[in-house]
Amino acid sequence: MKKIMKLAIVMLSAFSFTAVQAGPLTVTGTAKASYVISSSDSATAKLESAKGLGVANEFNLGASGELDNGYTWKYNINIDGGTTQDDGGLSLTTPYGSVAFNISQGGLELSKSGAVSAFGSRPSDTGYGEGMYEEHSIGDMNNIGFATAAGMLPAGAVIKFSYAPGTTADADQSINAQGAASPDTFIATTTVTADAQKATMGNSMKSYQIKASPIDGLAVGASYSEFSGLAAKSQKPESGSIYAKYVTGPVTVAAGRAYIAHAVGAGNADLIEDTENTKMSLGFAVNDALSVSYNIDKSTANHQTTGTADVELKSKMISAAYTMGGMTFAVAQVDHKNVGYVKDVDVNSTVLNIAMAF
Repeated sequence: MKKIMKLAIVMLSAFSFTAVQAGPLTVTGTAKASYVISSSDSATAKLESAKGLGVANEFNLGASGELDNGYTWKYNINIDGGTTQDDGGLSLTTPYGSVAFNISQGGLELSKSGAVSAFGSRPSDTGYGEGMYEEHSIGDMNNIGFATAAGMLPAGAVIKFSYAPGTTADADQSINAQGAASPDTFIATTTVTADAQKATMGNSMKSYQIKASPIDGLAVGASYSEFSGLAAKSQKPESGSIYAKYVTGPVTVAAGRAYIAHAVGAGNADLIEDTENTKMSLGFAVNDALSVSYNIDKSTANHQTTGTADVELKSKMISAAYTMGGMTFAVAQVDHKNVGYVKDVDVNSTVLNIAMAF
């Protein structure tokens, strides 16, 4: 930790006493339209949703430049929804590493890295909200991030660390603004569910990540996040994950494991105490234009007592994507089992996307 802080001071000092050269302004993004069909014939909670048609409203403004000592800087702001600011950040890169000031971005969790998809997203992140719990993300709040420089460590390793001084998501936070008050406890009531505990737990958060490429074609990594607070509770929230991905020719194989400990207070009802996730995927590039993939996401919710049965939520997806120039057409068939960790609630979705990159 001390070495990271010293590195940050050196980089910030260099930024403070060095002239900045103006850089270009860029606009990037994807114009995307989707068509979604979801239905369920399960014995519980049958679903016949209306077919969904939508168009994405999201793009990114970027700026970059170079200092007279060769250090580089980047700025970005994401615009979506009603053309309002969403995520944003300012970073400085030096030969020793980088420092970034992030507003609702910069997450270091790797629990989703075990999912390789032709569709562009994992099965638990498509047309239907199945409610799968994921690793805690520091990208849900404002944070300062540090990273070692590429090529500095053996085996292509890069280490990252981020610190969020508050756990409330202060979106669209401008300079000199006061931070929103963070809760002193990890849980507000005795009936809160694990899904409600995402960005308002404790009063600060730390997140760590390491990635490496020990041999050609192989990428591995691990991440860990923890919260701190004032009130003593029976279990503080924390999470961690590992993943491996191997590419050989047209074939990509990936897998990952994650463990999420939820905030649970003493004397609570039989809430979900922790969640164990597994992601596996297989991708195949048929040619330069066509790719296909198969994904499985599994998540088991473990309760505090044996009085409530633990349920495994499973999402499977077969997808394909065809790219022609800047256009990509993708289709996915997704099957969800035990939606919301409720037994026998099953939903099927067919999702079609057409995207134009710019």
